[in-house]
Amino acid sequence: MGWAAISWAQAPTAPVLNQRGAVNAVTLQPAPSNVSPGGLLLITGINLGPAAGFRATTTPLPTSIDDPPLEVRINNRPAPIFEATPGSVTVQVPLETPLGAMPIVVRRGTVNSSPARVNVVAPFPSLRTANGQGFGAAPDAEGGKLRLAVAGLGLSEPRVNAGELPGAEETAAPRQAIRANVGGFPAEVSAKLSATKVGEFDVEVTLPEGAKASDVVALYAGNTAGNRVTLGAEPAATIEYLPLPEAARTARGLAASDLRPGFLALSAPRNGEGCWPSWLVDFSRNSVREIPGCPASANQNAASPFQANPESAILAAFAGPATGPAAQGVSDKVTILHPAQSDPMAVTLPARGLNIGGAPGGNLNIVLATTPPSTVLINAATGEVSEPAGPGGGQPGGGGGGLNLANLQVDLGDDVKQLVAQPVNLGQGAFGVLAVDNASAVTRAKFGILNAAGAVQSTRPFPETWLPLLAPVQAQGPGLPGGILPGGPGGPGGALGAAAAILRGATIFDGQARVYWVLARNLAKTADAFIGFPLTGNTEPVIRRLAEGTFVASCTPQTRLFNIDLTRRIAVSTGVTAEAEVKNPCSANAFAVLDLGARTLTAITLPGQGEFSVSGNSASEMSDYVYGTNTDPGRQNRSDTIYVLDGVGNSAFRLDLPPESATFNNLSPIPEMTLLVAQANAQGSNVAGGAGLVIFDIENQQAKLLPTPAGYSAVQLLATFPVSRKLLARGTRTDPAGSQLLLYDLVTGNLQILANPEGVSWVGQVPNAPGQPGQPGQPGQPGQQPAPAIQHFSPRSNAVHVMGYGANRQPAGMILVRVN
Repeated sequence: MGWAAISWAQAPTAPVLNQRGAVNAVTLQPAPSNVSPGGLLLITGINLGPAAGFRATTTPLPTSIDDPPLEVRINNRPAPIFEATPGSVTVQVPLETPLGAMPIVVRRGTVNSSPARVNVVAPFPSLRTANGQGFGAAPDAEGGKLRLAVAGLGLSEPRVNAGELPGAEETAAPRQAIRANVGGFPAEVSAKLSATKVGEFDVEVTLPEGAKASDVVALYAGNTAGNRVTLGAEPAATIEYLPLPEAARTARGLAASDLRPGFLALSAPRNGEGCWPSWLVDFSRNSVREIPGCPASANQNAASPFQANPESAILAAFAGPATGPAAQGVSDKVTILHPAQSDPMAVTLPARGLNIGGAPGGNLNIVLATTPPSTVLINAATGEVSEPAGPGGGQPGGGGGGLNLANLQVDLGDDVKQLVAQPVNLGQGAFGVLAVDNASAVTRAKFGILNAAGAVQSTRPFPETWLPLLAPVQAQGPGLPGGILPGGPGGPGGALGAAAAILRGATIFDGQARVYWVLARNLAKTADAFIGFPLTGNTEPVIRRLAEGTFVASCTPQTRLFNIDLTRRIAVSTGVTAEAEVKNPCSANAFAVLDLGARTLTAITLPGQGEFSVSGNSASEMSDYVYGTNTDPGRQNRSDTIYVLDGVGNSAFRLDLPPESATFNNLSPIPEMTLLVAQANAQGSNVAGGAGLVIFDIENQQAKLLPTPAGYSAVQLLATFPVSRKLLARGTRTDPAGSQLLLYDLVTGNLQILANPEGVSWVGQVPNAPGQPGQPGQPGQPGQQPAPAIQHFSPRSNAVHVMGYGANRQPAGMILVRVN
């Protein structure tokens, strides 16, 4: 519904909220936006503030202004008001606001707006940037210090109430511990509540030695990072290059630091001793060095034994070789590569390790081959080994007082023992489960409630003639004992690793109304429905049938429910057939949308009798828009149309390609801008990306083409970088043969073509070489194995690492691109 229609439908003076218009006032993250108690919220709409405008000039900030009085209530608490116009209001979120999706109402006199919603989260640092848009460069640093204005750090000590400033002689620091990282290195940081700006903290970061303007600055509250910014503003991306020694040119795998640009390990294939010969590439030291010892992994097919964990600067691998089966562990030693240390760090474990994973604070979590399996933590800076804190000790799946999923067995009575959906935390130590008697041929099903120990507290049967709708099985695998959640000790893939084998039910828990919803089909297979099991009040099951002749698109191995946060709705793709087998494509022509508050079901058909595929990842959700393409395997999985469900407007629309292109593929979301991007293909051409890249602007319902630059035959989408709103692609040339990196500015549309270093013709990957007459083309040189892509893209560090290849299509050196 357009704004004009909304304004005509209500009284002229009634406030009207844009339900997508409640966003973090600092980061401007699209709705549903994250904001913390005490953070700043921007609300847009119609008839909100006074015609003359209002801006608070004194403190405490008012919670009511104008005549008739204007109030903003968040979860029914009045919010302090910074400023207001007819089209927008900026407020501070009350400190007492609980976490979760909270309603926002604007009241003028006695008239309330319809509610909008915002995600209220634990302290979430919100950094002001030089451009005021929540991305890009931070304000200029001076004297080795970066001074930031940051909202969203939560309560202060001593406490300062919402709408107020600290006393003249008072220093109020955030209660939540904060830390900073610049270019992958920890940085000293201090914070105090601003004496002049309500709700904002003055944060001072001491820059590490050698910090560059292109380095990314991350501020953490606890272990939550806010919007990342660059230390400075560079006019363009920069390229660095390190030639490789001959031995390192055998590398086929790459692991790069998540936070430190230019710090990576190259690895050759696993040798007969169970080791991966590896080399450390460190651009800050201008060096390529062989890594001593025997880097090893439990995964014998891994391209690299090194693990690069999210939110960490380090790389880690076991120090092998393994002397027994993988189930007995690889090694009791771990090698850690740290950008602040010139030599690898050797850490000894109390037992052989099975797996290396990430842990809070950029540290490591190691699963040990003990009985039962246990875990230890490694401090990434010191190498100190310790047990995880909290209940559950070092037991995987334990801790936190939650349900231990390892070897969970249930018996809900009447031989209903087999779980078919992931257990759901219902709060207050209770967990909801869905189980059946036989997942292969269901005749009985129940909803059950367990306590944290896994004991059954209560059960409820399904309504007569209804059973859970289970997604079809794609491939028959080995059976599992009834009632055992797969993946426990001895099970395939570790905890929950094989859950997809039986967890085929589609469920969702509405925490606000406390209703457990399940997709169901009747015994006659003539109708589908949402069935709700209320946990409070009238506990009789609620049945909401889909329209006659409409069925859930149940021809994929997993039936997906889409959560529409802003309006408390659930959407599912639907078709006209009660499917029971996996199909490709699995087609849908409509959506069924369940309103969780009203408990009503609405059918929304696609425009123009359209159909879209829900196979694989063809359908997905972004910013409460559900989208899918009319993918057709007969056209090499290429599409020409995107169908979109606006989960807020409860309507559907389509986006067609610009006329300069015929089809597209490799669709990727850019949620920070509510965009989708794909490779565009020219009419009558089999070359992917031959027409360039196409950008679908979902919010504005527009599509535009970024054409293939002159001199290039095709463009391949590689990655996006939210910190600076850039998009990276690889352009293929035909004369001379080769490829280059292309960097698009998603805000301005400008293109930077990155020049290859001297002696480099190809970047990241080498395509097939032309064959001799009568022979097929060969990758690389004749007689060699196909060369894999050796490339890594790190949005958190704003960095690109790609192998550079010579005209002979052989590895020559590593390229580092700092995206500015």
